[in-house]
Amino acid sequence: MLPLDFATLVQQCAPQVSPVSMAAIVRTESGFNPYAIGVVHGRLVRQPANQTEAEATARALAAGGWNFSVGLAQVNRANWAAYGLNEQRAFDPCRNLAAGAAILESCFTAARAARTDGRRDPQAALRAGLSCYASGNFSAGYRTGYVQRVVNNARLLASIPSHTVVPAIEAIPVVPTGPAGPDERAMPDARTSPQSARHRLPGPRDTASGTNADDPRGSAVVF
Repeated sequence: MLPLDFATLVQQCAPQVSPVSMAAIVRTESGFNPYAIGVVHGRLVRQPANQTEAEATARALAAGGWNFSVGLAQVNRANWAAYGLNEQRAFDPCRNLAAGAAILESCFTAARAARTDGRRDPQAALRAGLSCYASGNFSAGYRTGYVQRVVNNARLLASIPSHTVVPAIEAIPVVPTGPAGPDERAMPDARTSPQSARHRLPGPRDTASGTNADDPRGSAVVF
């Protein structure tokens, strides 16, 4: 079920994105923790408990040259300037969601323009956009399992009708082809799949470290 407060926040701060799609991303990225910090090729001993700890940790990571993403939507530090963020504003839930939504919209629009199937099928473009959101391209997010994790999380959330630029993620129906039961067709547990390293597409999400988007060592928030 979609948290009521979060649904209101999305409508106020990221109205161009379906609340279900935004919530699925945030659930995957930060577990709805506004102070979450994900370090590429590293992890914090523990997550910040409040705004003060989050800001202090972000400043220390920046001073140490780390590549990291923060907040509900895990906006990478390489994108802060473009969206008017800094070590303080990046943890503001509304500002963070607005930046994440703008990045997703950019990826979705680029996917629709670049992919033949994206022009025909908004859901194909949305999935390619999810890959772009995490990795900067339209394919790495599939290989790392990121796209499937977001889609799985979308299935757990209540569907809310909306008229937005970026649509809600819809499940693709399964057509049985043999006697195999659901357990035999089940996808691997998303929690065992590594979070992709973050790179930035034209504008969105991350380029600071030059990390390989396919490198499974790249990490976001670890629960």
